[in-house]
Amino acid sequence: MTTAALRRRRWRAVLVAVLAVVGVWLLAASLRARLDMWLLETAAAEYRTLEDSFAGLAMVVRDEALLTAPAAGRVHLLVSDGSRVRAQAVVASIETPRGEQLVRTAEPGTVHFYWDGWEQQVELDLLLHRAVQHWREVQPAPGRTVDGQEVRQGDPVARVVDSHRIRLYLDLPEGVSLAPGMRVELRMPGVAEQPLAARVVALGGGRPAAVLVELDRYLPVLDAARWVDVEVVRARHQGIVVPVDAIVWEAGRPGVYVRRQTRLVFRPVRIGAQVGPWAVVEGIGAGDQFVVNPGRLAGR
Repeated sequence: MTTAALRRRRWRAVLVAVLAVVGVWLLAASLRARLDMWLLETAAAEYRTLEDSFAGLAMVVRDEALLTAPAAGRVHLLVSDGSRVRAQAVVASIETPRGEQLVRTAEPGTVHFYWDGWEQQVELDLLLHRAVQHWREVQPAPGRTVDGQEVRQGDPVARVVDSHRIRLYLDLPEGVSLAPGMRVELRMPGVAEQPLAARVVALGGGRPAAVLVELDRYLPVLDAARWVDVEVVRARHQGIVVPVDAIVWEAGRPGVYVRRQTRLVFRPVRIGAQVGPWAVVEGIGAGDQFVVNPGRLAGR
């Protein structure tokens, strides 16, 4: 075999090797692209309502006053528990050796012959200086009056609740803010079947921050409660809702990848609202298949 023939044979071998390497590389790239497509997760975009809300344990704040015994003696209850009375109404009498002493209401309201000890603790100015979690550490002295029991002068006999206004005081989660005058909606399972409208009255000055809200209507069931679980809805946003993790930024614009048959298309979106891990966006339609885990596309 001549030198020229050997040289041609060697070059053919090199060319075949190069073509084989290129073929393997193209095959690997194709398989990788297919694998990436297989591993991408997609979901159908949905139009729904996104609620900006938080939940907490709230202290019930009522306008209420304790009526005390004007003298020591035996108490006789003259109205039933839960009765609505006028100002200066007689609700009980104290039988003493010197005669009968009457227990009268100063203001109109609903009479109860039990109390939880918070009635003289929850002054509004004092209340707002402490967070709810600190108020929960207080251990008040509850009590109850029954007909015929002996009482001392100054002992509590009854509680009168103004049944026109009721407020709730609860701590705010980190990063959540409210402003006086802001309207909110409350959910209280076990207390009311329907959501309740309320207004932000004031903000507490303790740590964590707390908020005082006033219900639009009075709930008699709260006469007997001091602590209730409540969910506060700050706002509602309607539109196409996607996970925040599905949003990527390209050239300074937010968007999502939408699957179009065998390819992906970047669709710019406008973020209307974000609540936790979800966002309301404009730019894609209901039913569009968007990529849930676009992190797998990094470096494409």
